[in-house]
Amino acid sequence: MISIAICDDDQALTGVVEQLLRRIAAEYGKDIVCEAFFDGGSLIKAVTEQRMCFDLVYLDIEMDDMDGICTAQALRELELPTLIVYLSGHEEYLKELFYTEPFRFLSKPIEEKNFLKVFLSACDRLRKREGYFSFSYNKAFHRVPYDQISCFESSGRVISIHIAGKGSEKTGSRQDRFYGKMNDIEKQVTSTNGRFLRIHQSYLVNFDYIRTFAPTEVIMLDGRKLQISQDRRKDIRIRFSNLLREKGDKDG
Repeated sequence: MISIAICDDDQALTGVVEQLLRRIAAEYGKDIVCEAFFDGGSLIKAVTEQRMCFDLVYLDIEMDDMDGICTAQALRELELPTLIVYLSGHEEYLKELFYTEPFRFLSKPIEEKNFLKVFLSACDRLRKREGYFSFSYNKAFHRVPYDQISCFESSGRVISIHIAGKGSEKTGSRQDRFYGKMNDIEKQVTSTNGRFLRIHQSYLVNFDYIRTFAPTEVIMLDGRKLQISQDRRKDIRIRFSNLLREKGDKDG
């Protein structure tokens, strides 16, 4: 799923951009979620206080509260790898935009052909990041390789991500937390990585970190025992066997 923010003080244009995105996404089979903001300050507040994370931001330059360039600078100071597409009818700002590392610049009024081209280019750029899981934590943006994640664990709205140490031993893990829904995490992760198994309402585990698989539980490499919920046992057993067979084929 691609998370998109549209930030423009022209509410009518914001609606046009969102409609374009949804139509193009449906036509090209892209899974997107959009959030609209009408000033830069509210966008930054959503990122820093509500821990919202955006892959792609469409950003107007001239806004009253916090202009687009200042907003982009704030995103970069947070070390966010967000792709920024500026929307403006003022090309005289191009030199200033360079320092905020924009992905593209679209002139107003928006031409649908150019808009489509930029969106598909952004999708292609984001696709190349699929080996990583991204999340916001302590007002900072984090990217973790999937092969270093042993497990996602949920408790209410809090997701704990168990990150293993580097190397073949896969021990010495650390644990970070962020806000989210496990169903959304599962959808995001499994759409790009088939190594993760949802064994329980509260657990999404990486097959490569399972030491022992039993009918009712798995034992992870770090020794933790995680229960497999009864309604998932048959499906998990089949998926585990398939992944084990794939691993055997590769090793062989």
